[in-house]
Amino acid sequence: MNTKPQAGESKKTGGKTSPDFRLILSVLEKKIVRGDDPSSFEKLLSDRRALKLLAPDLKLRWARLAQMAGDVDTALAALEQVNRERPDMDAAWKERFDLLSILGRKSELAKAAALHRAAVGKQPVLAQGAGVADDRAVEAAAGPFEAMRDRRQAVDRFMALFHGREDCHARQWADKASGKQGYAPVRRPLSYEDAEEHLKGRKTLGVYLLGQDSTVRFAAIDADLTAQYRVPKLDFQQRAAIGREQKHLFARIRELSLARGLTPLIEFSGAKGYHFWYFFQQPVPAAKARRLLEHMAAQLAGDLSVFTLEVFPKQDKLGGKGLGNLVKLPLGVHRLSGKRSWFVDCPDRSEKAQLEFLKKAVPASPETVDFETPGPPLAQVAPHPAWEKKEKGFADLEIVCGACPPLSRIVSACRGRKEISDDEEKVLLQTLGFLPDARVLLHHLLEGQPDYNPHMIDYKLSRVRGTPMGCKRIHGLAEYQGGFCELPPSDGYDHPLKLLGTRDPGMAPKAEKIVNLASALENLKVAINTVERYLK
Repeated sequence: MNTKPQAGESKKTGGKTSPDFRLILSVLEKKIVRGDDPSSFEKLLSDRRALKLLAPDLKLRWARLAQMAGDVDTALAALEQVNRERPDMDAAWKERFDLLSILGRKSELAKAAALHRAAVGKQPVLAQGAGVADDRAVEAAAGPFEAMRDRRQAVDRFMALFHGREDCHARQWADKASGKQGYAPVRRPLSYEDAEEHLKGRKTLGVYLLGQDSTVRFAAIDADLTAQYRVPKLDFQQRAAIGREQKHLFARIRELSLARGLTPLIEFSGAKGYHFWYFFQQPVPAAKARRLLEHMAAQLAGDLSVFTLEVFPKQDKLGGKGLGNLVKLPLGVHRLSGKRSWFVDCPDRSEKAQLEFLKKAVPASPETVDFETPGPPLAQVAPHPAWEKKEKGFADLEIVCGACPPLSRIVSACRGRKEISDDEEKVLLQTLGFLPDARVLLHHLLEGQPDYNPHMIDYKLSRVRGTPMGCKRIHGLAEYQGGFCELPPSDGYDHPLKLLGTRDPGMAPKAEKIVNLASALENLKVAINTVERYLK
């Protein structure tokens, strides 16, 4: 068994323990970024004996810190050592060339270029005007400082948002041979260096949500694929079902969150689903945060057949010696799947861009978790404010969609201006087509479709006859695999409009011609909506 410590770690030599240089470098970095008194670190940075003990990657880091502190001679000495020990490390050559160029040391730059050519076997690519010092030298020399300061701020923001239990965290393990994975507690606070290791993919870490006072600073809804969709190879129909439900899931989560004054950050988990993260301006009772998210999840759960929902935290208080619920930190690599997680609303998946995206996180006020505050009732679809004014007169739509998951999914897609299939359009026509003001409502929902043709919609609506489409037929056309709604006792033919009770429009025939003033008014409303759409 190899017990040799890695370079930079503490080790015993001759009965003595050498310093942990990774920790020293981290402390120095904090001091420099904060702008502490230089006398507290300049002497240590200039210690060439300590420099010789470092591995090449730590020497490169030492050089950057020395340059930030203004000790360019130490920085150049460190880079020269890295070039000798690791001539294949291009970053060290580039930083050495850049620094010599900034300082205007032409002869040293020429010697370094010759050494590079001899070691690597090719001519280095130098910046245009290399070796010429000018007024931009100060700005160029500050480059490492600016980059490190920005990085520090981004990681600090990451740690502040995903701040869990203070005295411990966890590390993920995975056994790919058996397909098993889990977490082992690490009984010390999560450090900046831990967060960096996680973000770089070297480790995968998790945090325990509940603080020791049973409060949380963030909470989450976890949406995982059901077992039948967690297989190595999915067929076309399964992939299509996942895509449809994922669009609906995102749209509804945003609608329900907005109705509660919350703004979720959506993340692909790196394994089998998505995480919806919610942040708070200050710690809130875990019990209140859990009840709020469970209420939203309950409003959505009936719509889903491909995903299942789970709320974190799962508990209200810490009990005994337990550490509480654990969640994997975002932007890490799932040790079993090997996939990195990322925020879906950030198109650039680079680590830097994903961290920058966290600036868009909007922590909610503590009052949002008070469950007694006004919010949408359980059976109501919460429309986006952009749609709320237009749909104010369609109360029946909210009642029906609030209890019929497949119909709710189609309406949600229309609201989000997502393309629906011909079968899904047929479901709308054969159900909502029987409601009062059906013509205005259907034009309102379908006007965002890429092939919207108002005359064709009018024609199709005029052909609607008989009774509303039955539940079994709706489930089939919408490819919905969930259960059926509980409807009032009936004659055996179930359809969603029976949810309206005595106001069930039943068999409402549609005339092809305008026969009364009400129909003329409907025509006018449709025309106004069409004009408004094209003006926008």
